Amino acid sequence: MFSIKYCDLKKLTYILSVAILLMACPLRSNAVPKGYVLQPDSSNFITSSLIVVSPGENIYSALGHCAIRLECPMHDLDYCFSFGTNTATDADILKFFAGQLEAGYIAIPTQMIMQDYQTEGREVKQVELNLTLHEQQRMWEMLDKDMLEGDYRKFNYLNNNCSSMSLYATEWSLINEQIQFNKWPEPMTWNNGRCARFHGRHRPWLNFINVTLMGCLTDDFTDQEQRISPEVIIEVLNNASIVPNDSTPARPVLKAAPVTLLPLKHEITTSPFTPMVVFGILLALVVAITIIEWTTKWKLPAKAIDYLLFVAHVIISLLLLYMSTVACLFGMHWNWYLVVFNPIPAIAWLLWRKNKSYNNLYLVYTIVLIAFVAITPLSEQLDMEHQFITL
Repeated sequence: MFSIKYCDLKKLTYILSVAILLMACPLRSNAVPKGYVLQPDSSNFITSSLIVVSPGENIYSALGHCAIRLECPMHDLDYCFSFGTNTATDADILKFFAGQLEAGYIAIPTQMIMQDYQTEGREVKQVELNLTLHEQQRMWEMLDKDMLEGDYRKFNYLNNNCSSMSLYATEWSLINEQIQFNKWPEPMTWNNGRCARFHGRHRPWLNFINVTLMGCLTDDFTDQEQRISPEVIIEVLNNASIVPNDSTPARPVLKAAPVTLLPLKHEITTSPFTPMVVFGILLALVVAITIIEWTTKWKLPAKAIDYLLFVAHVIISLLLLYMSTVACLFGMHWNWYLVVFNPIPAIAWLLWRKNKSYNNLYLVYTIVLIAFVAITPLSEQLDMEHQFITL
């Protein structure tokens, strides 16, 4: 996902491009770029391509980015239509995880966006789409109109993301045709949770958060076009065809092999302190402190860690309850981790901590949590880095 910083270009792009692209016949210009020759059928009047960018450092670009590039050399127009947000602040990160981050298309001069990617050292590949002239005109007009409607969609990885919206833009532009997906990469045939883990395998903390919030949706199969990622979109389209609604033969979606516009110069590194490591260390620390408490008279460390964990449990429980019932980043679904993180222990402490049988509640809760760890293989959402917290 690309963070947009060029909102003032919206109206300018619309005025320039729509006025040109709605012409029935392209007009010849005196300022034709060197080496450019307009074909007799005007088939090269517009060039439409898919831009695929390697992952970036921030959370929005963790899985890479896709955009539609539209060029009209005759009139010196070259824009990338990128689906993303208009800002990139800390508040937007909170809105993202709350499922309330507004997003939409915006046109950015290709030279400008390439400068940003070059500065970040990210790889950029381009592959030309095999659309007719009228379909490319339709695509440009549609993207311009959608852009001017503003950020009326909500961004998330399983519905509205840069890859799926680039794919939809291609499908919406077709005239009496449709895309037939002949073969999907193996990860795209897996359920949502396993597929998400594959796409985010180089960003373990993002994977951890996503799986935490997806709930039982991890075990479902969302439409493959919605959950497509920059990593696999070229492979998907390379195995797809544009099928006319009449007897006209089908044709490939891609017109040529991908070309590299910018080489990869900055590899994204993963911290050794993954969720598995961090929560494994935390579990070992708690076990060690518990043994010290049982075998010595030194109770202070155990008491301190009890307070810290109890407060952390309350905070996380309230956040998870909010994210699962109100924010719904991935929609409203049952979340298995509500078994672990819920307000019941805190409520029980507030109401019955002076009752003699109060500790029996924690005995029951312990049994529930042990059973919860035992069912880990039964759901894609459950994994050991989360269950270290349960333990």
